[in-house]
This record gives sequence, structure tokens and C-alpha cells, in this order.
Amino acid sequence: MSQRLSSKKTAFVFSGGASLGAIEVGALKAVIEEGIQADMVLGTSVGSLNGALYAYNPTLEGVEVMERIWRQIKTSKVFPISPIKPVLNFTTAGHYLVSSKNLRNLIIQNLPYTRIEETTLPLYIICTDIKSGQEIIFNKGLVLEALLASAGIPAVFPPLSMHERFLVDGGVVNNAPISTAVRLGAKRVVVFPIGLPPANQEPKNYLQILIRSLIYLLNRQLASDIQLYKDTVELIIVPPPTTLEIKPHDFSASSTLVDEGYKVTKAWLQKEGFTPNADTCPQPCDVFCQPIHFLEAIEPDPEKSTLVRVKENIKLTAESLKDALAEKAEKLSVDVADTAEKIKEKVFKKRSEDTP
Repeated sequence: MSQRLSSKKTAFVFSGGASLGAIEVGALKAVIEEGIQADMVLGTSVGSLNGALYAYNPTLEGVEVMERIWRQIKTSKVFPISPIKPVLNFTTAGHYLVSSKNLRNLIIQNLPYTRIEETTLPLYIICTDIKSGQEIIFNKGLVLEALLASAGIPAVFPPLSMHERFLVDGGVVNNAPISTAVRLGAKRVVVFPIGLPPANQEPKNYLQILIRSLIYLLNRQLASDIQLYKDTVELIIVPPPTTLEIKPHDFSASSTLVDEGYKVTKAWLQKEGFTPNADTCPQPCDVFCQPIHFLEAIEPDPEKSTLVRVKENIKLTAESLKDALAEKAEKLSVDVADTAEKIKEKVFKKRSEDTP
């Protein structure tokens, strides 16, 4: 394996992409197994969550902790389904569709520190000031608040008001912050992209449309940055899987994404080695390299009626509620079993004490 280790200042860059961020964990595990380490960590959106965990414990054991967290995540833990909240937000000019309460709890439960300065490696969390369009970088202070700002998908999660700024997802201005890594002095930049959602799946609701649209925009931005910086620094793009049929909002498929990310990265490392690959790695949404797709404009398909769309949304909501109830029932069953076991132990102990 060539260039397994390097004296060059290396930045690991984790990009955003909702549930597809699980791919980064599998890819990271394969890279760490090769003995490759970072000197600094940058992350945007879900990539900032991965980056925050890795920067705290940049070892194989630390990555395995990340892996366990991802394998346990359910969609309801990130996107709590409420058939009323979106309507209320639309009719009252609200700023978001989904509460960040579940995401906040998920971070609190799994992040073992409170301030960014506590990480082993320097950590840079990328956000966007939606008022000015500026890139905002957190490298000190409360890690929870910085992560919630960085992961705040516009119009999906609530923006955070901080220091007179209105902060949302960093992917709006810099999803795979190669440029920021270069400005911070990195000479070798390793990018963990998340790829694209499956092309043959039609988004079913506003949330899926928003997330899918953002992912295409983010990949287009990444392709441009690769062209801009490939001759400036040693740029290594860890190739993501290209054949997954998993929607970017579906966190219940995280185990599959972790496994695929690991398998694809392992195969790439064995075949090509850990070397600069900006000119050979496929770059989705790259208008500089892709052929032009001409399409004849014709009369579009008729729009689905309101009744049909309502029925589809009710079905999706029912399925989500069913999954949430099943998860709660499973937890309740475990709690009941634990309680019964404790009662049994107390009764046995009491009998033992009463026995002469």
C-alpha cells in the first residue's frame, strides 16, 4: 500500500447527506485499518456529527463506537413524524417542518463531551449564516449547539440564532469543505463523500424532495471544488457506493450503508491504494466532465390529485407511526422484563433473609 502514512498535514473532510452519512463510517473504518490518520477534522451537517465523534477518539476503537451508534439509529430518532406540525408551520409562516428535539437527544446520548476544545484532534464544524450567506466555522465552545446548527437542514430543522447570526446547515455554502481545510493549512485533504440517492426512486413528500434536492446541489459543489483544488493539495476522494437503493431520509437502513461503505472503500484501497485520485474518481453532478443530456420537452404527466397525494402521505405517516410504535413496544417489553427480573431478585433475596 503506497502512501499509507504521510508527514503532510492531513485533513479528514466529512460531507453532509442525511442518512447517507452512515457510508462515511464504513469508509472511515477501512481507512483507519490501513493506519491512515488525520491531523485535523472538518465536518458539515451529518458529517459534522461523524467528525465530532472521530475527532474525540481517532482510533479504530473510536470508529467502532461510531459504527454501533449508527447501527442503532431509527428514522423516528431523527425525523419525528407529525401530520399536524408541517401544516401549522406552513400556515403560520414557521421556519421549519421537523423539531430538532430528537436529534438533540441523540447527540446528547452519544457524544461523551460538551466543548469542542475537548477533542483529541482539532475539530472544525461548518455552518451557514442564512442572513448573509457566509460560511461560519466553530472550533471552540458548546459542541451540541454547533452540531445542531451545522445539521440544521434549511426548512426541515429549525435554524439557530447565535451571536446575531441565523445559522443553518453548512452544506448550503460548503458541504465538503476542501477550501476551508486548505485555508487551515492542510497539505493533504481526504474527502468522505456520500454519493447520490437512487435515480429510479421518486420522492414522495416535501421532506424527501428537500433532502434529495440538497444532495444534488452538494454533489455539484463538491465536483467544482475538486476541479479547483486538485492541483493545489494532495486530494484523495474516498469513493462511495454507487448502486445503493436507499433513500437519504431512511435511517433504518444505516447498517447496510455502513457495510457497503466499508466494502467499497476496502476494495478501492486494495486495488488502487491511498493515493491522489481527483482525475480518476467519478464525480457525480459534474457539468465539466459529464456528457450533455438533451431532452425533448413534451406535455408533462398530469399532476396527482390532492386526494391521491393526501392518501399517499397518510400511508407514509401510518407506516412511520407503525415503526415508531413497534420500537416503543420493543422498549416497553425490555423494560417490563428488566422490572420483572428485579422484582424476582428482591423476592428471592427477601425469602433468603427470612429463611432461618
